[in-house]
Amino acid sequence: MNSFTYCIWRSVRAALYTAMEHHHHATRTLTRHTHTDVDHQYENAVRTLNSLQSNAVTLQRIRQDRDHVITQNVLSSERFLERIGVTRSDLDKLSVIHVAGTKGKGSTCAFIESILREHGYRTGFYSSPHLVAVRERIRINGQPLPKEDFTEHFWDVYNKLAAKKESEDDMPAYFKFLTVMGLKVFLREEVDVVVLEVGIGGECDCTNVVKKPVVCGITTLDIDHTSILGNTIESIAWHKAGIMKPGVPTFTVDQQQSSSLLVMMERAKEKKCELYIVPPLESYGWDKRPLQLGLAGSVQYQNASLALQVSQYWINSQIKGTDANIRCMSTPHAAHVNLKVAAPYTLSDEEVCGLKSVVWPGRSQVMPYGPLTFFIDGAHTVASMQACVDWFVKTVQLHTSHDKMKPYRVLMFNSTGDRDPETLLKFLAACKFDLTVFTTNLITTTMNASSDQTNYSVSPDEMHLRCERQRNTWIRIVRELQNSKQIHICPEKSVQSENITEESPQKKQNNIIRESGDNLNLSTSLPATDVPSIIFPCIHDALAWLSCERVPNLRGELLTPPAFPPPPQLREATQVQILVTGSLHLVGGVLALIDPGLSSAMHTRTAHNKPPSLTDLVLNNYAQFSSPGAP
Repeated sequence: MNSFTYCIWRSVRAALYTAMEHHHHATRTLTRHTHTDVDHQYENAVRTLNSLQSNAVTLQRIRQDRDHVITQNVLSSERFLERIGVTRSDLDKLSVIHVAGTKGKGSTCAFIESILREHGYRTGFYSSPHLVAVRERIRINGQPLPKEDFTEHFWDVYNKLAAKKESEDDMPAYFKFLTVMGLKVFLREEVDVVVLEVGIGGECDCTNVVKKPVVCGITTLDIDHTSILGNTIESIAWHKAGIMKPGVPTFTVDQQQSSSLLVMMERAKEKKCELYIVPPLESYGWDKRPLQLGLAGSVQYQNASLALQVSQYWINSQIKGTDANIRCMSTPHAAHVNLKVAAPYTLSDEEVCGLKSVVWPGRSQVMPYGPLTFFIDGAHTVASMQACVDWFVKTVQLHTSHDKMKPYRVLMFNSTGDRDPETLLKFLAACKFDLTVFTTNLITTTMNASSDQTNYSVSPDEMHLRCERQRNTWIRIVRELQNSKQIHICPEKSVQSENITEESPQKKQNNIIRESGDNLNLSTSLPATDVPSIIFPCIHDALAWLSCERVPNLRGELLTPPAFPPPPQLREATQVQILVTGSLHLVGGVLALIDPGLSSAMHTRTAHNKPPSLTDLVLNNYAQFSSPGAP
C-alpha cells in the first residue's frame, strides 16, 4: 500500500513539475527575447568565477601546507554554505548518491543519472571537470544549466559570500564555489535525487560536506593525484573510502589491487557501514534483450554494474525507506571471505534503456570530422590508459577502409598535474603512430578571462615546458623500443622538412640522447626524424596543421606557424586517425573546437513506444545553450 501511495504521489508531482517547467520555459523564452545580453552576462559570471582559481604561486603554497589545507576543505565548505543560507538540516533534505574513485566515476555517475531519469525521477548531477562549458558541472534532468540560469545562480551565491567575507581572500576557490553553488541549485530545484561525483579523494573533498547520503559507490582505484592523496594505493583507498557513512551501504567494483579492498573493508568497519562488491554485468537478467551500453569499452561493464546496484538500492530506499535490503550471492568474494557480493537481478526496461542511452562525451568516443576521424578518451591514469589502448586498437580497425592507401595515424597527447607521463606513454608506444603531437591545453594562445576553458593554475610557459618533457620522454621510449626490436617505424614515414637534408646539423642535434629525458637538447621547432613528433602552443594550431586546409572549420592562419609544413603522407592521406588522450582538459579543448554543441552525444531512444525521454529533449536543445568555450 505504501508503494502504491508513493507512486501516485510521484505521478501527481511529476505532472505538476511538467506544468511548472512549461511555464518556466515560457518565461525564460520571453526573458531571452527581451534581454539580448545573456551571453555578455554569462561571460561576466565566468570571468568572475575564473578569478577564484588558484594561480600557480598559490598552488605551490597550498602544496607546502597540504595537510592543513585539505583537512579544512569540508569545514570551510560548511561555513560557506551557511553564509548563503544553506543549513545542515537543509543539506540533509537532499537525497544524495555519493560516488568516489579514480577511474570511471564520471561514467558511473552518468549511468546512474540516466537510469534514474528513465525511471521518471527528477535528477541533479554534479560532476567535474567540464569539457566544453562550466555549466556542464551542474545539471538538472541531464541538462547543463542554461546560461541565464547559471548566471542568476552564480551571482546569487557570489554576492552573498562576498557580502559576508571577513578578509580579501575569504572566498571559496573555484571547485569549492561550484560545489556550494551546485548544492544550493539542487535544493532550489527540489530534485528527487542528487548524483554527486567526488572531485579529488573523498575524505577531505568538498563534496564530503554531505553527511547523510542514501548510498555510496566507489569505482576502480588507481595511482593519481599523489601530491594530495599519497603515492600508494593504500593511501588513496583510505581517502576514497572517506565518503562512507554510518549505516549507509557502499558498493564497489572488484578492485584490481586486493590491498585497496582490504583498506576499504577496514574503513567500512570504522565507519560502521556495509561494503558490497558488484557482480559481473553479464550475470544480470536481460530477458532476451541485448547487452548494450551507450559508452564504449569493456571497462564500462563494471561501471554499469556498479550503477545498477547503486540506483536499485536508491529506488528501493525511496519506496521502502530504511527497510530497503540488499540481496547477496550465496558465495562470498573469493579473495576476502568477509566481503559480500551483491546479487544480480532481472533488469527493467528503464534500466536497459538507461544503460543504452547514457551520454558522457570524451570517453571512448569516435567522431568523424571530414577526412579526420577522432578517437577521444580522457584516460590519465595507468589503468585507464591500458583500457584506452585496448579500446583504440580494437575500434580503429572498425573505422578503417581497406583501400590502397594506409591510414595515417596520429597521437595527440598531453598530461597534466603531478602525473608521470612516462607511465602513460609506454602503453601508447606500441600503437605505431605515424606522428605524435604534443600541445598545451590552451584552445588558443589568446585565451581571455571569460572563457570556460581558462586555467590559471599553470602558466603557459610551464605548459609548454611539460610538452617538451613529454616529447623528449616519448622519443626516448620509442627509440628504446626500436633498439629492442619490439616495434618498427618505417623510415619513409618520418616527418621531413623540405629544407632539412639527411646530413643537416639540425638533424644530428635532434638525435642527441642524454641520460635524462628532461635534459634532452631537442629543438621544439623541428621534428626528430626517426621519431616523428611536434609541439604546438595551442590546440587550435595543432588541429589546423593536422587538417592540411581540408576542413573548413579548421582553416586559417596558424597563430604560431611551425618551421615546416605538414608531411606529404599527412597531406595525401584519405584517412587520418587521431587518438586524443592523456588529459580531460585536452579532450575538452578538442571538443570545444570540433563539436562545441556536443552534438556527437546525440542518441536514439530504445523504447520507441514511450514518449521522448528527458535525455532526448536535453540533447536536442543542448546546442542552443552550449558555448564553445573559446574566445
